[in-house]
Amino acid sequence: MLVKTTDQEVAALKKEVESLREQLRLARQSSDAIRAGDIDALVIGNTEKFKVYTEKTSDKIYRILVERMYEGAVTLMGDGAVLYGNSAFANMVNIPLEKLVGTKFRTLIGFSRKKWDALVKQSKKRVMNEELLLLAHEGKTTPVLLSMNALSIDDQHVLSVIVTDLTIHNKNQAELKNRTEQLEQKNVELEDANLDLTAFTYVSSHDLQEPLRKIQNFVSCILRDDENNLSESGKRYFDKISQSALHMRTLIQDLLLYAETKNSERKFELTDLETIVDDVKKELEDVIQEKNATIETSPMCDANIIRSQFRLLFQNLISNSIKFVKPSTAPHIKIASEVIRWSKPNGLKLEPHKDYCHITYTDTGIGFDPLYKDRIFEVFQRLHSQHEYKGTGIGLAICKRIVENHHGIIFASGQLNVGARFDIYIQA
Repeated sequence: MLVKTTDQEVAALKKEVESLREQLRLARQSSDAIRAGDIDALVIGNTEKFKVYTEKTSDKIYRILVERMYEGAVTLMGDGAVLYGNSAFANMVNIPLEKLVGTKFRTLIGFSRKKWDALVKQSKKRVMNEELLLLAHEGKTTPVLLSMNALSIDDQHVLSVIVTDLTIHNKNQAELKNRTEQLEQKNVELEDANLDLTAFTYVSSHDLQEPLRKIQNFVSCILRDDENNLSESGKRYFDKISQSALHMRTLIQDLLLYAETKNSERKFELTDLETIVDDVKKELEDVIQEKNATIETSPMCDANIIRSQFRLLFQNLISNSIKFVKPSTAPHIKIASEVIRWSKPNGLKLEPHKDYCHITYTDTGIGFDPLYKDRIFEVFQRLHSQHEYKGTGIGLAICKRIVENHHGIIFASGQLNVGARFDIYIQA
């Protein structure tokens, strides 16, 4: 009876051993499948508790990231053979991904063996960055940046390499270099132009004005001393010579003033604009009284301006309004300003959500055809003959340059025989 029981136990033990062997075989198969990536996880447990064993899900996001990243990613064995490479790197060297493993990395780069071996040796001590040419099968080369880092995985020393394509970067660098060279050339040309302008300014302020001054003096002397010896037509001709010389001197002075508004010292000061208008009214007091002009100002805001230039701006605007008026009509001018927050999406070149000082200037003069709203700001552009209204056609060009010096904009609107309006925006 005792022997029979022992035989049964042996048989039971053998059966249990076989069962354990089968479980072990299945476990090994599952583990191998996890490592190979054929399955994501293994679930072990009973009705009360389950446990998930996985080697893939923990780095699944990382694998997807590496596969889909723009840069090439390569893992190299100690002998330089490719252990792993992502699709981006396979595309760079134009080798099918499945044939990439086992390829010697040094055959894919434009490096000498000694230089490559030295680079690998250095990367074992610290992270290395090196630019080189990557070779494709067709003989094409791609400039790349290698970021190399030595790693130890399961007691195996491998080299992790990130490969960044520099084609677009180098193209942009070359274009930037070309643009820089062009800019340097433009700067040289600009310096030459400034020298020419300086020479022109000197000649205009000295050599040209002196002969004109003498012409006026000689004409005045002739008209004073020899008036009785001149015919009426002769007197008239000498008078025209004097007026032409005066016009030429005025033109030269206005040109110099136009040049100075670009090159003069720019000292910005927070200023009440109404004080500037008051100064101009005092300077033009005689002509304002003569023409019975009215200048109406609303409470005006403070602005960060170059005082001398803005005084010139208002002087030119007011002088124009008094000059370009219908006969027997008293000029009426209105000037106002306010700080606004710009947010209108229209054609004006103003930055949104910024504060601007908006100056409005209106008059009741002869106005102008709206077709000429841009032309009136150009140098020497006159809408009327010298016989109708005297002037050089530079005043509004100076106004525009002054506003541009303040990083602002000015535009005009008007109607014939009704009046003109000027809108000025400068940063508050």
